[in-house]
Amino acid sequence: MSYVPVILQSYEPKTDTDLYLPQAHMRKWNLTPSSVTVQFGSKTARAKVSGLQQARNSLIRPSLAQMLHLPKGVPLLVRYQASQQRLVFGPYLGILVSAYNPQYSLSPFGGLTPFFNEVADSCRKRGGIVCIFRMQDVNWNTGIVKGMVRQNGQWRQVILPLPQCIYNRVVSRRRERSEAMSDWMQRCKEANIPFFNEQFLNKWHVHTALENEPGASEHLPRTILYQSKQDLESMLQSHKTVYAKPVNGSMGRGIVRIRRTGGGYQLSRSGGGSRQFGSISNLHRHLYQQTKGKKYLLQQGLSLIGIQQRPTDFRVLVQKDRQGAWGITSMVARLGQNRVVSNVSRGGSMAAPAYALRICGPWMTSARPTVQTLRSVALKLSQLLEQSLSGHYAELGIDLGVDVRGHVWLLEVNSKPSKTTNSLPMQGGEDGTSRRVRPSVLRMLDYSSYLSGFPRSGKSKSEARKKSRRG
Repeated sequence: MSYVPVILQSYEPKTDTDLYLPQAHMRKWNLTPSSVTVQFGSKTARAKVSGLQQARNSLIRPSLAQMLHLPKGVPLLVRYQASQQRLVFGPYLGILVSAYNPQYSLSPFGGLTPFFNEVADSCRKRGGIVCIFRMQDVNWNTGIVKGMVRQNGQWRQVILPLPQCIYNRVVSRRRERSEAMSDWMQRCKEANIPFFNEQFLNKWHVHTALENEPGASEHLPRTILYQSKQDLESMLQSHKTVYAKPVNGSMGRGIVRIRRTGGGYQLSRSGGGSRQFGSISNLHRHLYQQTKGKKYLLQQGLSLIGIQQRPTDFRVLVQKDRQGAWGITSMVARLGQNRVVSNVSRGGSMAAPAYALRICGPWMTSARPTVQTLRSVALKLSQLLEQSLSGHYAELGIDLGVDVRGHVWLLEVNSKPSKTTNSLPMQGGEDGTSRRVRPSVLRMLDYSSYLSGFPRSGKSKSEARKKSRRG
């Protein structure tokens, strides 16, 4: 299915034609002047289409543009479905967020604004539009959304149809689990609007989804739900070190490390500080008071490689591409600031994976994984997770650890990887003034274009390198 770029301009109608397209486009589709269906997002209308000789832009009757809420002066793509005699404009990506402040046109999304700026500006350069909105901005009865669109470097509220696909960036777990959100997602399915990265992933659900998969189980540390003192006692009898993790936690918050010592047990927190306990009963009583009724799991401690007793793990960003297939977008090693977690949000630092594998240790054997090994494991786990979990996901942050014997372990899976600037390695000048578009933005736009019916074509990087060497 082919498509072509187009920029729509209003014109004062002097004929009965509603939409003029460049004659070259008309010839490409074997489309003669006729009445066809024109679609943008969820809105459709019948319109008479004709061609213009030697025209670069397209002309649209203002009443038709208003009926479709089709923006003028915005670079878009248009495709023609001959079997349905339908012209479709797009791609049109909607991004669902928890909140924004429309009064701040330069920074309505707080720390996420730079990321959304990149998404909107990159989409416009390719041809397409991005609208960011909250649940309450959508009127399902009229099929419209009042959301934020970036124009001339500023964000403004505009009215558009329901989008061709939606990327979920709601940051509140409580809101995402609400009945209102459940009803909203059901409305998306009824309207046939693809809604990807449906929800935060629960650590326990991820573990149970993968533990029976032969290709995944070898990478899973022993993990159980923490429900009684016997659970804690059993884990500490089998493992000298055990981690207690909140089932719904993120960014290393709430994680504690428990170590069996000669005189009892030592508990260390990700935020710093430690405490000694002489018995399992006292340790269990303290943990239950601290968890405040939240669900926790207990996980086998691993002898991971690191540097200066600081833990190291590897965050692999796996995303779906322009053909809807999983692929590796990026990978970074995270060196912990403390001895419990390595999260950058908790003071950790980042390094190139190959460099981290070279400087970290100790190594007990000569079997050391390569960067390619880590990439292969992350890709395999993403594919297996998609098969085992319900829901539509297109972006996963896979956290891997490597133990001193070279074995690769799955530590965590995050369906809402951080998009703030400080979560990424510098891409450009050291002062941050020159920053290229992050690859995760381009990959997400590739996939949303695919969902919207405008799949991007292009040669793989390897093919491009071969061609450049031949040239």
